[in-house]
Amino acid sequence: MPIPRILLFGKVGHVGWELRRTLAPMSRLVCVDYPEVDFTAPDSIRRHITAAAPDIIVNAAAYTAVDKAESELALATTINADAPGIMAEEAARRG
Repeated sequence: MPIPRILLFGKVGHVGWELRRTLAPMSRLVCVDYPEVDFTAPDSIRRHITAAAPDIIVNAAAYTAVDKAESELALATTINADAPGIMAEEAARRG
């Protein structure tokens, strides 16, 4: 069975750190986070997916400033809803 290539978005948070530690021994792991990838720019997300050519995409990136989420609703929505949507589109396109 070939070793899967996994692209992990959000490598520096608590969840991302644990995922890096857990996934690394069982995959060819590529990890990215802000500012390497701009989660507000669909082309940036797509570019990283294309460059990594992953078999699996894992998203641990999130807007987590709960106290600011209401005043920065557009940013929170872009990072927590739109960016994962772009990742899902690219995953579907890649099969």
